[in-house]
Amino acid sequence: MPSVSADLAAMYTVTPYERRYRQVVLDLLYSSYQTHTHLDWYTVEHWLDNSPLTMRLAWNNSRLVGILGASEALFGACWLRLVVIRDYMPTRVVLTALWDSLRQELQRNQVQSVWILIGNDWLEEYVPGLNFEQAEMVITLRRRSFDLPTPPLTGVAVRPVEAEDIDAITRIDQTAFVPPWQLTRADLWQATRIAATCTTAWLDDRLVGYQLSTRHREAGHLARLAVLPEYQGKGIGGVLLHQMIKAFAHHSVRTLTVNTQLTNHHSRHLYENYGFQRNGYDMPVWTIDLTRTDD
Repeated sequence: MPSVSADLAAMYTVTPYERRYRQVVLDLLYSSYQTHTHLDWYTVEHWLDNSPLTMRLAWNNSRLVGILGASEALFGACWLRLVVIRDYMPTRVVLTALWDSLRQELQRNQVQSVWILIGNDWLEEYVPGLNFEQAEMVITLRRRSFDLPTPPLTGVAVRPVEAEDIDAITRIDQTAFVPPWQLTRADLWQATRIAATCTTAWLDDRLVGYQLSTRHREAGHLARLAVLPEYQGKGIGGVLLHQMIKAFAHHSVRTLTVNTQLTNHHSRHLYENYGFQRNGYDMPVWTIDLTRTDD
């Protein structure tokens, strides 16, 4: 892939995001074809206004031509959440100028790795030129049935999430997953606010797991399922999954989806036991190690 010359990159001025640029950022996002948004529980407006973020803007004279934003780092890892390139601009040049500036800021902040989940074909053409490498594949599984397998007998109590549970489920999430797959407390707080169903699993008066699901029209989506590592393999995830499926069935929702990593064989086995099957909608995950000196 051809490199971007310093002369071309110098045509663009890159600045940090400031609140006064909010409207012009939104205008560019909503008027451009080459966009990437991976904001999970947030609208763009909410993310700009309330989330700790590192973002760079590319300008050609006084015209905004590109946006590149990263999430708050957690345990040394962050995600590229927002990418926008103005139509008919040289995408590779603008994106390289943005990334060079953003990367330096992330390195100053001791970020060790940056990740991007690519659901837009246009972007995959350019990330190798930024020295990203494909690390994983996120796959989607779908279930379309009201039938349920026999629930596991575990003595686990399942309860609706309460506000006072947020700290506990944050600890569970950050213990059950490794970077970059953990969520912040703020992420989980926002997720529980918009979830269609969020339940917790209790064993011996201890909160040991949780699930969080969303609904869009007549389909449900299992967005999160986590169990403390020392309690995994005891059927707790199955209990949470079983109750979630029942809750959606009660509202006549039988189409359910879930995402997981291709290499997460444990979770895939659980979902397949409950009738989930791959539907072919896979998304590559790319990453860059910022501690490497050759990048």
